[in-house]
Formats: sequence, structure tokens, C-alpha cells
Amino acid sequence: MTALYRLRYFFDTGSGICLWSANDAARERFDYAVELRDLPLPETIRRRGYFVLAWWDTFMDWEQAPDPSRWWPHEEAAFNAAAQELLALFRDHLGPDFELVDESRDR
Repeated sequence: MTALYRLRYFFDTGSGICLWSANDAARERFDYAVELRDLPLPETIRRRGYFVLAWWDTFMDWEQAPDPSRWWPHEEAAFNAAAQELLALFRDHLGPDFELVDESRDR
């Protein structure tokens, strides 16, 4: 069975978004940028998503934009682990109608 909604998972600094429509069905229902509040997710998972998105934005040097700040290796590893955990939670809670394509490691 093919998932109805295909979403791309990656972080775009300052957007507050980590899910993006990747097929017509998803674009028709969610537009291109997918707001977490529009998904059938428990509030706890949604709040974790907002936390990880805010964390991502702290790595930008806003005074020197668009240059990214230098990541400390342990911070980068911790963030990447949290981002992968969030993706797993999304997949678990969204179910078979959603296919999430992980592009978060392609930065």
C-alpha cells in the first residue's frame, strides 16, 4: 500500500517548519510547508517538534546571517539524535497514510 501523503523532513532556518509536501495529495491538504498543528499528532509530540525547530535556529549566527555558526561537535551530535528521534515519533504517530522522507542529514 502506498502512503497517501508524502512529506520531506528537513530543517530550514527561521521557517519553523521541518515537514514539506512531496506529492499532490499532501500539497492539496497541507500546502507546501506543513505546519505541525495541522497534523494528527498528540500535543506532546507537537511541542517536541517546536522545541527541536527552535533548537535548530540557535545554531544560526543571526548577526552574521547567512553564515551558519560553528557547531560544537557534541551539540551537533545531540541535535542530530534529537532530530532522528523526532522523525521516529512522527512516523509512529502519523501511521501508514504518511510517508516521511528523511532529508535532514543532507545539509
